Amino acid sequence: MAHWTDCPTAAHRSIGDAVGVVDNLLSFAKGGKGKPSEKERALFAAAVVFTYGIWENFVEQLAIELATHLGKEIAPERVPDQIRKLLEKRSAWELTVSPGWRTLWTDQVRLQAVGDDEDRFGMNTAKAGQVKNLLALAGVDDPYQTIKPTTIPGHLPANERTVVDAINALVELRGEIVHTGKVPDTLRKSHVRAWRRFIEKTIDSIDASSRTQCKKHLP
Repeated sequence: MAHWTDCPTAAHRSIGDAVGVVDNLLSFAKGGKGKPSEKERALFAAAVVFTYGIWENFVEQLAIELATHLGKEIAPERVPDQIRKLLEKRSAWELTVSPGWRTLWTDQVRLQAVGDDEDRFGMNTAKAGQVKNLLALAGVDDPYQTIKPTTIPGHLPANERTVVDAINALVELRGEIVHTGKVPDTLRKSHVRAWRRFIEKTIDSIDASSRTQCKKHLP
């Protein structure tokens, strides 16, 4: 049986249907050039917000999944420093008896990702820095190391052509749409398609790279 680090995560496998929703939304907008109609602009806005939602949900679930797997198999002496610092704040009883340091680790990652039932919220927005910090708690040093620059949307300005800049640009675009209730005049179908491709390829790369990095922590 293949080890979990050798197979795509459940978080990754779950995005297929979600990406299909973006494609379905865009199928209702005409192709070619020209100024989009108000209805088409609404479709573009919905597709951008949904694309961002795919990204945020993926990184949250990925962090929880990796921490759950890694927490079951890692030797205590190989626990990454970021997790060690969190666990050092807990009592000896919690670490060794109930619930135990492995469960505490997973619970802390889940809290940081999605929050809990006590009104403690998880990740506010999935900006590149926040995602990196979250995945660091799951044993991933650099989630962006294998992402190819060619996946970055071509319509972005020259000074926003890094992976980190592109992720943050999507977060900001989504925020502009959601918080103002307005669709940017410059948003086009080709832009939304570029965002959809970027997020899909970014997720592919992060999933594979994260599993590889987690594997290095195991015997």
